[in-house]
Amino acid sequence: MVRSSKSKLPRKEQIVNAARKLVIKIGSENVTVRRIAEEVGFSEAAIYRHFKSKKDILYLLVENIESSLILDMDVEGDGDGDVLETILLRHLSSIEMRRGISFQVIAEIISLGDNKLNGRIYDTIKRYIEKLKTILKEEVSRGKLRRDIDVDATAFLIFSVVQGLSNVWTLSNYSFDPKDKFKAILSTLRTGLSDQGD
Repeated sequence: MVRSSKSKLPRKEQIVNAARKLVIKIGSENVTVRRIAEEVGFSEAAIYRHFKSKKDILYLLVENIESSLILDMDVEGDGDGDVLETILLRHLSSIEMRRGISFQVIAEIISLGDNKLNGRIYDTIKRYIEKLKTILKEEVSRGKLRRDIDVDATAFLIFSVVQGLSNVWTLSNYSFDPKDKFKAILSTLRTGLSDQGD
């Protein structure tokens, strides 16, 4: 017998949250509409009233991940200080609160090999990198970074660091503070990126 859900969240959000939890727990290839229904306490028929298929649920899950990642990057810096570091450390704080789930879910969904879902994830990552590039360009214009840096390459490098750090942190069972590691990495990067003394 299916239990009634007492959550105040809208049903679609409950379904997507259940899918997110299951992707991490059992892998995206093992997630089924039946398992999602059991996790959230709905009947399968109730799930199908909101989504046509598991793929549609995962598609909305990717959109939710994109929203959270991009929202993290929309945080304003403090003006005179280190805007890049401020934004990225706040971003890492959000990743910590989500327990690194966004990057784990992305990796799991990619493993399904679905072209449409992979295309959606690619678009998400492109938007994320574009936000990084915007931040870097602003820092260059403020004289905080070298004028001759390759903004594209640097944005990809920072994305790789954040994703890699999140993955290692998760695999270590959250055994270190990713913000501390990131500060050390960013300090190293700044040796090459800084406009000081030019």
